[in-house]
Amino acid sequence: MGETEIAIVQNNDSEEWPGIVSRFQLVILAGLRSKQLLHGAKPRIAADRLKRRNTSIALEELRRGVIPFKAMEQQNKQVAIETLV
Repeated sequence: MGETEIAIVQNNDSEEWPGIVSRFQLVILAGLRSKQLLHGAKPRIAADRLKRRNTSIALEELRRGVIPFKAMEQQNKQVAIETLV
């Protein structure tokens, strides 16, 4: 794969996952949102909770950009854990 193809793949990833800058961030946010759904939060997308798992609902919500979140900062350094708003 050439440099141009790698750049295209990276651009598509950032467009597909708005606000997500790394896979680690995606996993953390999806886990937090999945726990919210497990504890009774309502999905922000049309989803049958009996047919889809909370994790797949959370990932789809993040992919569509319907879950607002912000990075937490500690001593002027960005911390890896983000909070869902």
